[in-house]
Amino acid sequence: MNDGHRTNGWCAAAGAACAALLGPAAVCADDGPDLRLTEHRLSLDMSAAYQPEPEAPKAESPPTAPSTPRPGFGRSGSQCWTIGTGWAFDLRGSNDLNLYGAYSLFVADELELALEVGGWYFNQPGQDTGGINGSMVFRWHFWHDKDYDWTVYSDVGIGFLAALDEVPDGGTGFNFTPRAGFGYTKAIGQEWGGGARWLIGLRWAHVSNGRILGDSRNPARESVMVYTGIIFPF
Repeated sequence: MNDGHRTNGWCAAAGAACAALLGPAAVCADDGPDLRLTEHRLSLDMSAAYQPEPEAPKAESPPTAPSTPRPGFGRSGSQCWTIGTGWAFDLRGSNDLNLYGAYSLFVADELELALEVGGWYFNQPGQDTGGINGSMVFRWHFWHDKDYDWTVYSDVGIGFLAALDEVPDGGTGFNFTPRAGFGYTKAIGQEWGGGARWLIGLRWAHVSNGRILGDSRNPARESVMVYTGIIFPF
């Protein structure tokens, strides 16, 4: 009996010692999974925190507005410039040569406003001379085909002449130059978007100083003028 009790006592003491020794390990073993899980979660959280942010999508440039087609010749808003030459003559032996350039704007369909500058040589009885003339002209293209491939027009204008000598001889170097006439234009290149036009016309041309120095210093001149030119769009 004593040996059994002694054996049981030793077993109990050994069990208690083992429990005491294994108790912290058991606690650690119990806590291990939680710690590992916590570390795993922290590892996941840290990797998520340091992931690079996705790049913002690049802003798309606004769409380019389609270009407005240029109005065709004869249409409101169309513009052009002209270079040309002309010859005027009267019944008194005068022959006048002209080189000119003009800018034109169609202020309405068929209606053209032209600003013209020209150089003149006056071959006349008495002293020949030269001069510069500026004019404003309204031109109505009253007859044309559907696409303005050709037009017939009438025009009227007024200008000022500054000459180096008297025009006509016995008059003054400064004169007014009213005019009126008609003419024809025709496309000679491609369609109006890239082509040129030919112009030819006939007009009555008047030179007078308006009697600014009296009737005796205003001999005036009445001439018929033919002219031609090339029209370019822009």
